[in-house]
Amino acid sequence: MADLYPQSLPCRFEGFPPRIRVVCGRAFSERPGTPYSFGSRVTLAQTPKSGQTFGDLTVGQPIPTTEIIYADTGDDDHYNLKISHYGLGRFYLAAADAAWFSLAVVKGLRLEAAGLCRAFETVDVWETRIPASGPVPPPSVAPEAIWLEDAQDTAETDRVRATWFTGDIPAGGRIVRGRLQLAGDVAVGF
Repeated sequence: MADLYPQSLPCRFEGFPPRIRVVCGRAFSERPGTPYSFGSRVTLAQTPKSGQTFGDLTVGQPIPTTEIIYADTGDDDHYNLKISHYGLGRFYLAAADAAWFSLAVVKGLRLEAAGLCRAFETVDVWETRIPASGPVPPPSVAPEAIWLEDAQDTAETDRVRATWFTGDIPAGGRIVRGRLQLAGDVAVGF
């Protein structure tokens, strides 16, 4: 079943480094055909499709796909080891008589290597103040401006990007501030 907007929302990824270093687990020793084994240290680089959004955010349509993708070759299609970060938010009714929608935030990591494909997910559940008496409405006010600002173009920072927003929250809205598990400040308007 497809996750449709606005019942589901794509995650926005920020602050992922251009390269990561991982240590391979026991599953690699059990997989013939992979050049890595248990304990191998592997440096992965973001691929060209990493951070790119595929699809449009349109009411009633599947949400666009965005993933942060790392591969040992730096290529999306030819690799020995690839790790992808993905996520989405999904509004749902926790019970048939619920007064408010709940929000499940799914954060996942998918590992692919020599026929091995494993996914690991965490789900955080939040209560919202979106009334369950009707469908989840799309955001009523779009930000006045959204722009991306790239860091200096050097070998270590060519994939680092900051996202800036300006705009007003609708009348009667509330702002929740905190820190996400993956680091970084967050402000959510309801």
